[in-house]
Amino acid sequence: MTPPVEAQPIVHLDHTNFNTFTLGIPNVVVDFWAEWCGPCRMFAPIFEETSKEYPEIQFCKCNSDDNQGIAQELCIASIPTVLFIKNKTVVKVQVGLVSQEKFREELNEVFRS
Repeated sequence: MTPPVEAQPIVHLDHTNFNTFTLGIPNVVVDFWAEWCGPCRMFAPIFEETSKEYPEIQFCKCNSDDNQGIAQELCIASIPTVLFIKNKTVVKVQVGLVSQEKFREELNEVFRS
């Protein structure tokens, strides 16, 4: 699958489409979050805004409360947790709230270096 030429909308993942996106697209970032999580709510606009700057990456969100099986399988113990997936492999895990600048640095390190 070739990378998109323009930013794609953020996809919400669940058990029906998780593997399709994480195993079928070369560059994927998944934000595990929950409604009740304050840091998750603070990170959400950073994630959304930054996604527009990286059209070669598919940005996804996965509600860890609604998808506990996926979260357990991936050993997601704290939220927000962001998985950086390159060619079907988790190459970086970011746990906790980070600034937009730090998030960009991590995206550049993983996908643009």
